[in-house]
Amino acid sequence: MEDQVGHCEKSWILHHIMDRMIGSRKLVDIRRKLILIDEYLFNENSVVKKIFAGSLSEGFSQLPGSDADMMFVNNKMRVMCSNQDIYPLSPHGRDITLFVMRNAASRPCYVKLELFQMSRLCSEVILESIVPDRDVYFISSEIYTEKLRALYSTGMYTEMTTNGPATTFNMNEFHDSDCVSCFKCESWPPVANEWLNRPRHYGWPDKASIYDISQNGCHLVPVGDKASGDAFLQWRISFATAERKLVHSLSHEQFLTYGLLKFFLKQISERLKDIIGDADILSSYIMKTVVFFAVENTPLLFWKEENTFLCFMLCLKILIAWINAGYCPHYVIIGNNMFQGKLNGRNKQKLLECLMELYHMNWRCLSVGTFIQPSIGDRIDSVMDGVWKGLLRPPQDEEIDCDMEVFSTIHISTKQLGRPLSLLSKSQSDLEEFTAYRQIVVSLSCKGMDTFGEYITRKGNKEKYNKSIRKCKTFMKPLAAVSTSPGQLILATYYYQTGNYMKSLELCRDMISKYKVYVGIGSKSIDKDRYQQICCGRGYSLLQKYQMAIVLEMILTKNYDFCPSQLHDELTKCIDHVSIPPLPYAIFLSFLCYHELGDTRRRDSALVHLRTVKYDKEQGCTPHWIVHNLIGLCYEMVQDTPRAIMEYSDSLSGGIYFQSMNPSKARIERLKNCQ
Repeated sequence: MEDQVGHCEKSWILHHIMDRMIGSRKLVDIRRKLILIDEYLFNENSVVKKIFAGSLSEGFSQLPGSDADMMFVNNKMRVMCSNQDIYPLSPHGRDITLFVMRNAASRPCYVKLELFQMSRLCSEVILESIVPDRDVYFISSEIYTEKLRALYSTGMYTEMTTNGPATTFNMNEFHDSDCVSCFKCESWPPVANEWLNRPRHYGWPDKASIYDISQNGCHLVPVGDKASGDAFLQWRISFATAERKLVHSLSHEQFLTYGLLKFFLKQISERLKDIIGDADILSSYIMKTVVFFAVENTPLLFWKEENTFLCFMLCLKILIAWINAGYCPHYVIIGNNMFQGKLNGRNKQKLLECLMELYHMNWRCLSVGTFIQPSIGDRIDSVMDGVWKGLLRPPQDEEIDCDMEVFSTIHISTKQLGRPLSLLSKSQSDLEEFTAYRQIVVSLSCKGMDTFGEYITRKGNKEKYNKSIRKCKTFMKPLAAVSTSPGQLILATYYYQTGNYMKSLELCRDMISKYKVYVGIGSKSIDKDRYQQICCGRGYSLLQKYQMAIVLEMILTKNYDFCPSQLHDELTKCIDHVSIPPLPYAIFLSFLCYHELGDTRRRDSALVHLRTVKYDKEQGCTPHWIVHNLIGLCYEMVQDTPRAIMEYSDSLSGGIYFQSMNPSKARIERLKNCQ
């Protein structure tokens, strides 16, 4: 009995450790809602629909080594099941390229896509991927993936790689992003009908979820079955959106167990590599599949805090049984063995022995590995020894964590107003109201920046010109009213470009003098004490907190007329916009204003200030190479070429974000040629 009490106590501690590491129920819910809101806003009137997948979409934070996956679905492509009535589309649907699933003589989740109707507006990538096979035409997954990789590499100014169906680009030294271009099938594929009718004795997933999932069909992703001899033409049926809904339907205790399995896999990856020679033989996807089957076949009452370790061990036992059988069933298409082609007699036995050893270690298996330090097992022991600090989250910490999750993930870049207005009108939470309203004022500001270029080049009636320019400012003011950065800095840029340098300086000084919390690219250690002092526990709305305490990156869209001319090289190399930390940008813009006013003393002081800010841990040069560029541009303007070259050289070797878009190399060559 005493052992049972101790076991329950340790499981309770384990539950709360995972809750701190992964996130509270409320925080996980916010992450998921933000993902869905982002998709809803981005996909308005978009030919290519964006769908988040992977760990982030499920509600996990982005940990080292985790993935940031996105699926892009071209609405001009469509797939039909072979059992459907296939007929030519109406004239209105002639802009749709239509494929039909055909048997691929492979595992049940792989198919070939036969071309049935070609759109008049079909992309070059699609056209070049179509290959004949006897008297019919199929689209090759291999050709399609390679064509996309080459296209993305050109657009992103960096060499990208392919990873299964995904095109992968390095976001920074910690994270990769996988982009999968796929096709939508509106129908539920017959090969997955067993999942719809499977006996479920414990009511998960419920009938409403099953119906909803079945009505949303599936996707086809460009990857073939490597275990077959015909992967060149094969595409895989993907249930990524269905699986995301299933993860979202898990209880918090079930979700934390899934997270524990993911952490466990990270911890044993080096051991698997040493023993088997392949750390990827087990994947996070397999762990998710284990959880789905475990939840489907156990009562909800089993998944409670004091059973956390038992739940984990149950999942580990299921995985061991699958390895022993050499069969890992796909959750939706149970006839698909995900171990096929991966698990042979030699590595099967080694893997089985490795996991059996870990299973028999009982609690000590949570102390294996060095990927997470201290290990989960060590954290449990520490609490058992009386070090309770850090186990339970103080109420104010949860408020801060939830708020920062919102402020750090609201960089939605869409200029459409329809869906933000719709979301605002039917919003039922502070989160929905804030994200919708902020997106509306961001869209208006973008409209102001876009139309600025149209008006600034017009000639003719001066009164009409001034009226048009003032209209641009009117578009920018709502964002400036709720945001120091980017809002007020965008307005400061407007004043600079229209020659009102004193007004621009006034707004820049406001940014420089007011200490606010920077939440953006490169921010690692949020000043929680400062934020708590300003905002927490006072009943403020997210909009009020955002206005009082938060600054984000300064965003300059690819608009050469609105952006200061000194930064045109950065615009040329960027994809859509340039992001600059707000404090360096405000000082740089002050430098430009003083330069135009002929105030060399204050201009030089601004340069000294900018050189100091380059050492800032959050907004300085270490995470942001562009800060070196700002300093280099200032040195160019004061005709100090050697120091300008030095800053551009440092820029090429510093900063971890989007270095491929750095124009410093060309600037160095230009300056050296002019010497």
